[in-house]
Amino acid sequence: MRIGFAVVALAAALAATPSLAIQRTFVASYGNDANACTPGSPCRSFTAALLKTSGFGEIIVLDSAGYGPVTIAKSVSIIAPQGIYAGVTVPTGDGITVNALPAIVTLRGLTINGQGTGGIGVNIMNATRVNIEGCVISNMSSNGILHSAPGSQLSVLDTIVRSNGGTGIGIAADASVVIDHVRSEQNAFDGFYIIPGTTTAQAAITDSLFAWNGTNGVSIDSVPGRHTHVAVERSVMPANSGSGLSAYGTGFGFVTVGRNVFSNNADAAISVSHNNRVMVSENNFNAGNATGVRADGGSVEVRASANAFSTNGGFQFQQLNGAYFATYGNNTGQVNPSGTITVIGGQ
Repeated sequence: MRIGFAVVALAAALAATPSLAIQRTFVASYGNDANACTPGSPCRSFTAALLKTSGFGEIIVLDSAGYGPVTIAKSVSIIAPQGIYAGVTVPTGDGITVNALPAIVTLRGLTINGQGTGGIGVNIMNATRVNIEGCVISNMSSNGILHSAPGSQLSVLDTIVRSNGGTGIGIAADASVVIDHVRSEQNAFDGFYIIPGTTTAQAAITDSLFAWNGTNGVSIDSVPGRHTHVAVERSVMPANSGSGLSAYGTGFGFVTVGRNVFSNNADAAISVSHNNRVMVSENNFNAGNATGVRADGGSVEVRASANAFSTNGGFQFQQLNGAYFATYGNNTGQVNPSGTITVIGGQ
């Protein structure tokens, strides 16, 4: 009798609960946040849909509209199919905040616009892994993307980050980062910036563009006792107000720069200082860089091979203040060295 009563009571409770978490929820311009977030009864905002979505579930956008900022505290994917505009307008505060450990979060096909007054486009505070795919993040007053989640992974793929008042993509954590087919341009500070938290930060950047940024296209920083490991390949770094790529900081940086294109950077195409070790190979240094590759400081080591140079201002290889700068005899074009360059065969 008691068992039968409990079953009846449970069934009644379930029937009276309109917002049980489900694996896949839906939002639409014609939705209502009081709805069940099903395809036939969609919600209106990401925040409402998230409350009704189970862990590792998906929020699907049904049509073009703005769906508002959201704070994510569990594993979830927010997906706008191709051809649908899914806007997040951010007049104040941050656009999408990820503060969920452990959690895996995917953001796909979103357009986040700060209107010049919103703070950070995507603010990743805690997570296991965050994937940002096919998004546009612009006009934030601070960073487009800020990743400060310790011990985490971040991948940014096929995404545009532009016209932000801070850095385009900023990493300030012991994180593993992948950047692929990304455009980070016209940001007030760096296109991409990375610094470790307590031990090591690492990033792989491929097939991307860092252009017209207010300081450097790519900035690689470190502090004493910490390491920053970065590889940049097949990317383009033109017309930045500082350097195309700058490796600095008082910790230790290990950087590989291969098969990239540098042009018209106001400072050096590649600037290396402090405790950084940089391999520069098979890059094209087109016209307009103030300097080609500059190595500055007694703890700096730069090795350059198989690079091609056009006419640039200043020197193509510049060694300063005791830096070790070695070339391997297979660099081509107008190679104009300055300082003490160790030549290992040829120029």
